[in-house]
Amino acid sequence: FMENGMMKNFRLSNQCSAGNGTLLQSMAKQFGVPVEGFADIAFAAKQAPMFNYGCAVFLDTDRVNFQKEGYTKEELFAGISKVLPKNVWQYVVQAPNLAAFGDHFVLQGGTQYNQAALKAQVDYIKTHVPNARVDVHPHPGEAGAYGAAIEAKDVVARRGYATFSGMEEALQMTYTSKTDESTRCHFCSINCSRTFIDTKTPSSESVRYIAGFSCEEGTVESHEALKVLKDSRKDLQAQVPNLVKKESTQLFKSNFTLENFPSKETKVTEQQVKVTLGGWGPTLRKQVTRAFKLSSSEDKAYRRKLKVAIPKVLNIYSLAPFLRTYLEALEISPNNIIFSDFSNEDMYLEGAKYGSVDSCYPAKVAQSHVYALLYEKKFARKAFEFMWFPAVTELPGYVKHTMGQTSCPIISGTPKVVYSAFTKEKNLFAEKNIDYVEDPLNFDNKDLLKKQLFRTWSKKLRLTEDESNWAVEQAWKALDQNDTDIMAEGREILDNAVANNEVVILLLGRPYHSDPGMNHEVLDEFQSLGFKTLSMRAIPKDEAYLSQYFGEDVRQERVSSAYDIRDVWAENYSTNSAQKVWAAKFAARHPNVAVLDLSSFKCGHDAPTYSIIDKILGASRTPHLTLHDIDANKPGGSIKIRVKTFAYTLDQYKQTLHTQQIQSTHEGVLV
Repeated sequence: FMENGMMKNFRLSNQCSAGNGTLLQSMAKQFGVPVEGFADIAFAAKQAPMFNYGCAVFLDTDRVNFQKEGYTKEELFAGISKVLPKNVWQYVVQAPNLAAFGDHFVLQGGTQYNQAALKAQVDYIKTHVPNARVDVHPHPGEAGAYGAAIEAKDVVARRGYATFSGMEEALQMTYTSKTDESTRCHFCSINCSRTFIDTKTPSSESVRYIAGFSCEEGTVESHEALKVLKDSRKDLQAQVPNLVKKESTQLFKSNFTLENFPSKETKVTEQQVKVTLGGWGPTLRKQVTRAFKLSSSEDKAYRRKLKVAIPKVLNIYSLAPFLRTYLEALEISPNNIIFSDFSNEDMYLEGAKYGSVDSCYPAKVAQSHVYALLYEKKFARKAFEFMWFPAVTELPGYVKHTMGQTSCPIISGTPKVVYSAFTKEKNLFAEKNIDYVEDPLNFDNKDLLKKQLFRTWSKKLRLTEDESNWAVEQAWKALDQNDTDIMAEGREILDNAVANNEVVILLLGRPYHSDPGMNHEVLDEFQSLGFKTLSMRAIPKDEAYLSQYFGEDVRQERVSSAYDIRDVWAENYSTNSAQKVWAAKFAARHPNVAVLDLSSFKCGHDAPTYSIIDKILGASRTPHLTLHDIDANKPGGSIKIRVKTFAYTLDQYKQTLHTQQIQSTHEGVLV
């Protein structure tokens, strides 16, 4: 999908690589007729069976069933032709409103040479858009090749030289193709069936091209070459920052230096409240100073031996520095705070059998993390006493003037759902003597949060309220320091992008999309192509920096501050969704920022923001790629095509920025 001359979205079947042309060719072959005669046979039909659109395998199943019912060859050809538009618009594009694309349609692709398929496509379009104008490319099968030729011409013009060896050499090129067990890739468990294509021209040595691999490991043939490939990738990663990936690991490390633990000489100032006359009289308040209440040395020794496990899921990605530091401040050893691994397919399949099937994938995978902590050997042998999976109802946020700071209710309820799943038939936590802690926490009310944490942990950790409150203060400082550090790195990347005319990619997503198992390592793909990536957390939040991008809006009173999104979204009650909208506003105002918008399948809180973000970025002509259907399945081929296509768009956009910079410089000289 193009907007402002740039690709913003991409639709490709995630399950099937069979195109419409392949389907028609296969049908013709099964009936022993040349594909060129397909349309004449289809047009001879007086009626047609109704095929179900979707997978080519299921379509062929329909064909077999219809044959058994007595449908003729002509009728089957007509029926398969009529289902092709549904395969395009309903199965792949998933467009409920065809008119949203306008009223002028241009058809290309070799399938348009088949008059039956072409008529079915035109009829379908005109049924849904009655006033539509439908044109067919004069050379539909070669349209893509023309585009490639035009692009090659433009590249040579920009570069100043060509590497093409000439038509004479090309016409004399020979090649051999080989696909067997000797070409199969064994560098991972997928074992891709590859094809080796060896080409040779009269003036060159033989060159081998490898096709059919699902990852870059399949591009090499030996372990030595694989090592070189991995080393070069590591070197590139060192030169090209991926703050999303860095954040996903930094969040869970013990990085904060705690202040000295209070002693019995430490004083605490608090407000004493006294109600008079049974509540009918005035409420008396006064400030008092008293000694800090410490737990006994035996209680402290008890805490130092405890181990606490935390699943690395959902809102934990927002709050991990806080949770870890709270425990560390209470003298629980950093080594005794255990986080699960990043999400992966094996983990999900192993633990998914216990839980709900109706929630989103990020919520479903949470139970797999809990299962891994309970039963994976490396976690089970640590024999932790507590598993802490808090039900976070409100989140801390930087967007101002919102209707609330609420968390997604699915996410808030997941800890309780997980507990129910693991105790339905028998209590798996009790079997391992583990205390599962899922009490609610409100991070939008600091005083309430202190009370909640003390209520949760006072007896379990044998601590005083003063100790718990002090640990909360340390935890807030750790969370702030983590954010400050990541924003400093983000500021450096953005400043360098401006200075060097670069384009960086900003990930719009929920906190758990930092998990490589949730984002399907899309950011790694962009990093391997040389693009630096930022998380929303890495956007600098200080007023001075933001004033250069939001200052005019504030002066024109469109917003009250740089952190206000009421001009584009008034019903901004969801913290993570509001932050996505705010980050989109920032990207729209920063010329060196492109956007990757991620959303998990069935995300109800993200859905209201889709059109808002799309309009914001469309109005500013900001390059953006949307992936709104990510789930447990990783469509590797589809992702690679989307990434490389978007990378091309970004290269074009970067060239535009370079041209604008030159023009601006010339204008400055003229002035």
